Amino acid sequence: MTQAINEIRAQFPALNQDVNGKPLVYLDNGATTQKPQSVIDALSDYYRLNNSNVHRGAHTLSDRATQHFEDARKTLQAFLNANKAEEIVWTRGTTESINLVAATWGRQHIQAGDEILVTGMEHHSNIVPWQMLCQQTGATLRPIPVKDTGELDMEAFASMLSDKVKFVSVVHVSNALGTINPVEDIIKMAHEVGAKVLVDGAQAVSHWNVDVQALDADFYAFSGHKLFGPTGIGVLYGKEELLNAMPPYQGGGEMIEHCSFDGTTYNVLPYKFEAGTPNIAGAIGLAAAVNYLNGLDRVALEHHENALLVRANELADQIGGIRK
Repeated sequence: MTQAINEIRAQFPALNQDVNGKPLVYLDNGATTQKPQSVIDALSDYYRLNNSNVHRGAHTLSDRATQHFEDARKTLQAFLNANKAEEIVWTRGTTESINLVAATWGRQHIQAGDEILVTGMEHHSNIVPWQMLCQQTGATLRPIPVKDTGELDMEAFASMLSDKVKFVSVVHVSNALGTINPVEDIIKMAHEVGAKVLVDGAQAVSHWNVDVQALDADFYAFSGHKLFGPTGIGVLYGKEELLNAMPPYQGGGEMIEHCSFDGTTYNVLPYKFEAGTPNIAGAIGLAAAVNYLNGLDRVALEHHENALLVRANELADQIGGIRK
């Protein structure tokens, strides 16, 4: 496995450098990942060979760019096992994806007296948008407790569920604790009281296969830059019937079907939520990252990661005073 890891490491140009006189060891993947050469090449090829706006130009470069852009959407559809490519909405990242849902589905459905549940281990990107929505609507935001072991208190969660709960937004894997939440159970329990569920998958999709249909997630969000892709690009998956019923998030550009001073009609999915010129290179680069990841032995990678965790725990035990 050591040889394979060295071969993988060599595919990341940023890792082939010395820092402070020693080969770079990069451990900040929870914040952002380094990029393999294939992703860098995909970005470069777009700007060198196919730079053009999408869906609008009547020329070869626009045709190429549009084809690559929409092929990227299909790649992400397959990556998440979404039912349709139209259920994949390009955003700037997990934060914008959550804000989009809060500002559209939330303002359409949440009212005074309703409750929104999040966990006590959320990134602030999955807290603040719901706080803002509650301030605007008079709803209440309630945190699901976390046990001393770092695990979600599922008994407490069950006791908090009622017909007042309209939405649950939960992290799949905690960026601080590394806790893997039982999101399939959470989704099922929330659906039993009629609540919709968003899953923040920013820390999950790079570690194992995520099947949004099997999870029955209403919404699933993640960022490209934590998946070996570019910064400034992310994905919001949403069930088609929910996205169709939601109002647009922003106005202008791609989200318009017809515009006049007498009134404007909005584009179909997914373009209704993709105002302005999209991050074309970012989408293409994210698809290249997914293809790169899919080309690796993900089972072997998971075993290697688990071996690193075991070794880290062994070394932590030698330090003393650390509670795991």
